[in-house]
Amino acid sequence: MTKITSIIIYGISFYLFVILIMFIFQRSLLYQPSKERLDPFLYSNAGLKKINLKTSDGLVLNSLFRKPSTNKKDTIVVFHGNAGHIGHRVEKFRSFLEEGYGLLLVEYRGYGENPGKPSEDGFHKDGHAALEFLIKQNISKQKTILYGESLGCGLTVKLSIKEKYKAIILEAPFTSIAEVASRHYWYLPAKWLVLDRFDILSIIKNIKSPLLILHGEKDNVISFDLGKKVFNAAPEPKESIFILNAGHNNLYEFNIFEKINNFLKDLKK
Repeated sequence: MTKITSIIIYGISFYLFVILIMFIFQRSLLYQPSKERLDPFLYSNAGLKKINLKTSDGLVLNSLFRKPSTNKKDTIVVFHGNAGHIGHRVEKFRSFLEEGYGLLLVEYRGYGENPGKPSEDGFHKDGHAALEFLIKQNISKQKTILYGESLGCGLTVKLSIKEKYKAIILEAPFTSIAEVASRHYWYLPAKWLVLDRFDILSIIKNIKSPLLILHGEKDNVISFDLGKKVFNAAPEPKESIFILNAGHNNLYEFNIFEKINNFLKDLKK
């Protein structure tokens, strides 16, 4: 065996080893939960209360909820992104609370103090538990708005293909996690290794609710063109708010709440 052949073999072996490691630990890369305790200081002054969601596979998940100020007001159900926990989203959605909307900040399995391990199938069970909770609160689907943030867009769309809600809002959506992974890890066959695919593009055509898509054009986590693909594939009625100078995590620094609120108010006309 020549020296060059040995180098090639070692190089290929190392590359295959990297692929194996990425495959084994991919969920640790996709899901980045904060496991810290949910401090009441983060939510109590917003009128939110800790509630329990019971999933079909027997988990009890802590989440945060406040009823709408009147029966005429809608309730927003937030499925957040892949990192942190719901306590980190309270300030972001405070303006909706001040406007009188109800708010359910759904916490996933494996996040915060919750038991279990994150997965696409697990998230789907968590989402169904949240919607069942609202039914028990006598909040109808016609008064419910589903809001997906980043990774949460995949769950939001999946929950929206069989039932009609007041509206669906997708913040920084993607076509599929497989495509996002292939762009971030272009040097690996990432597209073929992804277990939790959250494939939005293949099902977005089946949603039954009015849609609003939000995306920053300088988003370097989920490329803006992926959000545009989702928007183009979605059925009417739909609207988009694309912010020229916004990135992935700062859309609310561009008066986005006012635009969302106007969209929701227009639905009532």
